[in-house]
Amino acid sequence: MDNYINLRLSQNRDVEEFVVDQGNQRYVISPNISSITRLGFSYRFLSFGYNFIAKFLPGNDDDDIRGSTKASGYDLGFNFSKWQQELSYSKTKGFYLENTSDFDPSWQQGDPYLQVPNLEYKNFQGFTGYKFNPNFSFPALVSQTERQLKSAGTLMPTLLYRYFIIDDKTALTGTNSSQKSNSFEALIGIGYYYTFVVNKSFYFALGLRPAAGMVFTKLTTRLPTENTVTHQDNFVFRMNARAGVGYNGERFFAGIYARAFGSTETQENSTVVNYDSRIAAQAFVGYRFNAPKWLKKNVEKVESLNPL
Repeated sequence: MDNYINLRLSQNRDVEEFVVDQGNQRYVISPNISSITRLGFSYRFLSFGYNFIAKFLPGNDDDDIRGSTKASGYDLGFNFSKWQQELSYSKTKGFYLENTSDFDPSWQQGDPYLQVPNLEYKNFQGFTGYKFNPNFSFPALVSQTERQLKSAGTLMPTLLYRYFIIDDKTALTGTNSSQKSNSFEALIGIGYYYTFVVNKSFYFALGLRPAAGMVFTKLTTRLPTENTVTHQDNFVFRMNARAGVGYNGERFFAGIYARAFGSTETQENSTVVNYDSRIAAQAFVGYRFNAPKWLKKNVEKVESLNPL
């Protein structure tokens, strides 16, 4: 679909939360976000997106109960013939304790949750994948810059790497403390994806990608008198599955995807286990417009230099 520019609007419920299990205590820390809106632009091998919270949507506007959350993010994708590259950045500030009732027996549904308004999360992430089957189109699923006209599947080795910061910026009063963690995570995985195509435009897609690796963390505890620093190197296992149905026509495209995600991480020299398990849905619609000649000309120059 080299002659078209894609504009895409999506709404997804893939919201990251933090779960810490310390044996007799479990903390579920979530942002006050029900869904995230993304505006996307794609042309040939290049895609760009901006993510934000639409406060007028249900579940994003109950600040009195769960506190205020501010979040935004950007992503950039490069989809070549065999290689796929994604880069993203996101920032979220303002969280609440989802299982407040475990710590406050008098809490009832409708009461304000315990909140951590100064907790901030920053995430810098990259994803690199290589597909073995040239007849399988990953862009047809993620950016819609191509159309998958016949059913096909592929094996895809992947590398996921990210640097993330979790920082409780609560001011010290002389009787409290706060923490900041800086972590780098690298995971190697192998996935398989298949797209069933019906009448060239309707499709059903499946994918499964297990991955394993390490996360290296520096934890700084701020005390009234001094700061203490500890380091941990932890093993991480992650499973990612996805399924979706969609329509990918000449001009109009739309779809609904579901993603199941599971991750476990055992902290070094302790019994604490961090884990995350969730199912998220995404719905999107988009339309293709004719690309201007100046854009075609400049992108073709870049493509002529691309060895991938």
